[in-house]
Amino acid sequence: MFRWLRRLFRRSPKPDTNITGSRSSSEAAVPDKNLPEKTGSKSKTPVVHPPRKNPEKKRSVLDDLKPVLNVLRAYVVTFGRPESAMELRAVVGAVVANVSTVTVENAQLEGFTDEAIAAFESLGVDPALVDVGSQLLAEQVAVWRREQEATVTNVISAYLQQFAPDNMDWTTEAVLNLAQTVVATLNDGSLSRSGGRVLIDRVMAAFDLEKALSRWVAPEWIALAQRVASYAEKGDLQMELRSIAWAYIQQFQAILSPQLIEQIMAESTVTVSPTEFFSGNLSDFSRMLYYKFQLLEADPVVTKSHRAIANDVHKEISRHQAQQPPGLDVTKGIKTGDLEISSPFNRRRRR
Repeated sequence: MFRWLRRLFRRSPKPDTNITGSRSSSEAAVPDKNLPEKTGSKSKTPVVHPPRKNPEKKRSVLDDLKPVLNVLRAYVVTFGRPESAMELRAVVGAVVANVSTVTVENAQLEGFTDEAIAAFESLGVDPALVDVGSQLLAEQVAVWRREQEATVTNVISAYLQQFAPDNMDWTTEAVLNLAQTVVATLNDGSLSRSGGRVLIDRVMAAFDLEKALSRWVAPEWIALAQRVASYAEKGDLQMELRSIAWAYIQQFQAILSPQLIEQIMAESTVTVSPTEFFSGNLSDFSRMLYYKFQLLEADPVVTKSHRAIANDVHKEISRHQAQQPPGLDVTKGIKTGDLEISSPFNRRRRR
């Protein structure tokens, strides 16, 4: 049940590139090598087979931009232009997640969004150009976004009802921190940074504590909230790990990644046991922190002790790497603009 819920954040696999199922004209013209050869000839004429065409034609940015722009235009015509630049970026990310023929990787999503918005601003909005297919996908995008908001709201309610400390003072800041943890827990990388922040803003704008405490929640939301609870109770640890990670990044020109966070937990004095978490897995916790850190606006305050810990971690990582064969530096990660940011927000395949 938990895995099914997590698929709501996950993108569906790339569509099959062979969508026609038919042979090309060049393939149809290839003689059958099993046919008998003509007799009476002194020399045999070899049968030359023309090269087969590569069915996986390399896609260009334009191949992905065109359908995204068509659906984005339909979305704006139907629901109005998003009020802020951040929400417009979130809508582009939602379109990418819902159009199955678009194959933008998570690592390129923010850059692709820049190009899509620039093209959209240049071309403008003409209702006459909206086709039926784009209109249906635009409506699907709107439903998908509402489902995301409902999912986060339900998990927050389940947490407040089942796992929240009795003496907790639910200030706006406390609820915001909880919402960030919920989104980061559910997200598998399909949600861009812009999409994550806009989603949290929408949840916070509609949040009502009394309704959250009285709303009926299904068992599946409680299961998700239990995992959130195992992370939320480590609030001080989260902030310390963020400060150490930031110190490491500043001093050693590294890039934030889940692997770096996990290395900090493994190699520093800030040790954590996997048994302390509902998932029983430190890699899940490090991924959640990675996504959550990208949602936070302000840089953390780095203390002298955290810089010292970062130095110790770097020395230990260097020593460990020297004993291993050459390979990937797990502290480097891959620089992305996304919330690569792991669920009930799955990318949908168009039917």
